Amino acid sequence: MQDGARFFAYATWTVMISLAIILFTNRFLDFISEPGFTGTLVLLAFGFLYMNLTYAAVKRYIRKVPAPTNLHILLTVLVFLPPAAWVTAFAEPFTTTEILILVVLGISCILGMIYGNRAGIKARYEYIQELKEHQAKNGHS
Repeated sequence: MQDGARFFAYATWTVMISLAIILFTNRFLDFISEPGFTGTLVLLAFGFLYMNLTYAAVKRYIRKVPAPTNLHILLTVLVFLPPAAWVTAFAEPFTTTEILILVVLGISCILGMIYGNRAGIKARYEYIQELKEHQAKNGHS
């Protein structure tokens, strides 16, 4: 692992932000069992938050990795674990609502990982091109 310290830093902040999101939004999870628009909206908002967190973390991590890696998958798992553990630990009777929350959370994290990886690869290519242009402009080989 060429950039272990960098991965550790990303893993730390993603777990902390993921945990903070679930701590501040857990009271809204009760609204998911509401029928109709309210439950659907809260569920989608919850999924959207975690999709964006995963997207941002994976994109930022992949942008500056020295070589192609699959560590973004582990980063995604680290985003998924705190809310999944929270939902399973505090569900008194484990119902279909908790299963729905976990499914939406999983799908959101996977989508964030896929699109974040694509955007990170593109950003890494652009970053490398900028470095090459900068080196060529300054006379370095």
